[in-house]
Amino acid sequence: MSAKIAVVADADTVTGFRLAGIKEGHAVETPKEAETIIRDLIKKETSIIIVTEKIGDELRQFIDEATGSRALPIIIEIPDKYGPSERRVEPLRELIKRVIGIELVK
Repeated sequence: MSAKIAVVADADTVTGFRLAGIKEGHAVETPKEAETIIRDLIKKETSIIIVTEKIGDELRQFIDEATGSRALPIIIEIPDKYGPSERRVEPLRELIKRVIGIELVK
């Protein structure tokens, strides 16, 4: 089984990942559009879905429901071209805790 990786983000971020070799990229402009594409990627059994922090923040409840009780897909949130957003909870830290059961301490 090969791992499928996809990017759902703004056009500039998608272009950067395509240049880096990620073949499946979806440029979106609205949270609703992003949610629809992420749902389709989950149905296609995509292993890793990369989204920007902005999309992650706007779709927090949906992402938590989609990944809460399953190991895959892993949804990774990255900063967009404007840099990282300030957050109270770090999604990557929570992802690691959920997947391997260990909480990372600063």
